[in-house]
Amino acid sequence: MARTGILYSDVMKAAQIVAADGRNPTVDNVREALGSTGSKSTIAPLLKRWKEEFQGAGAVKTESGLPAELMEAMRGVYEKQQRDVAQQLETGMQQHRTERDAALETLKKTESERLKLTEARAALTQELRATQHALAQLKEEHHFRAVTLATLHSDNAGLTQRLADRGEEIAALNRQLAQVRSQFDHYQEAAAAQRSEERAQAQQRISRLEQDNAQLQQRLQGQQATLVQQDMRLAQLQVEHTRLADEAAADREALATVRPERDQFEFQYLQAAASADALLAKLDTALLALNDAKVALAAQDRQLDMLAENTQAAQQRAEALTLERDTLLRDNAGMAARLALLMDSQEKRAV
Repeated sequence: MARTGILYSDVMKAAQIVAADGRNPTVDNVREALGSTGSKSTIAPLLKRWKEEFQGAGAVKTESGLPAELMEAMRGVYEKQQRDVAQQLETGMQQHRTERDAALETLKKTESERLKLTEARAALTQELRATQHALAQLKEEHHFRAVTLATLHSDNAGLTQRLADRGEEIAALNRQLAQVRSQFDHYQEAAAAQRSEERAQAQQRISRLEQDNAQLQQRLQGQQATLVQQDMRLAQLQVEHTRLADEAAADREALATVRPERDQFEFQYLQAAASADALLAKLDTALLALNDAKVALAAQDRQLDMLAENTQAAQQRAEALTLERDTLLRDNAGMAARLALLMDSQEKRAV
């Protein structure tokens, strides 16, 4: 550690010590008294100032013409004062050296502490840089989390809007489904009543037609039996006619009686054949009406099946929308949970 600057008081005390020892207070002697410290260029002007103040004043007094005894007594007093001053200077120098050594020790400790402080400052600087880097990362992470939070808020708003739209769509579909179900139920009831009525009417018509058919069959069978009987009768008449023809010559009056009867039988046969044809025509008409009723019932059944398929498709669409709504609700709940976790994490970091 470098010594502090040499002061005039230091040079004065050293010069008085050298003079008290009976030596000439030169620059080298004074420097030696100072502990070989200080530069000669610094000590020289200070020593010159001391000589001018002390030794110059003594020379004037010596040349004043005072008695030798007084001068001797004054010299003794002066030398005693010089010794006292030298002693005081020595004590002061010793104290100065002690203080200097203490100051040097303190300076060493201060330097050591300064080095420690320098190292501590370097460590703190490094720690500050690390903290600044960590703070920058935290700021970047905070910005990222803020952007993520804003994105999540936006996504949550979008999902909420989609959920509301889906809810409105599902409500509309539910209303449509309820209306379709109501219409379907009403149509089913009306169709069931109509089918029941038409089936009852068709059954009545079929019963009437079957009764008419049975009656016609009976009449036809009766006409056919009559025709058979008339055929048999005609055959008999023909045989009889042949027989009578053979006997024509003998019984022309009998032939005249038999011919009208034969003509009458032929007329009755033709009437029975015409009645049978009419009955067959009526039977064909009844069968055609029965087939038309069956075709109408089959068309109504197909229409009911199509309406049932449409109702089932609407129910499946409603179920699909319900599943999509549940999925959106779960996604919304997950987003809300993630949002709550992110906000909780930011609050903890803020604390």
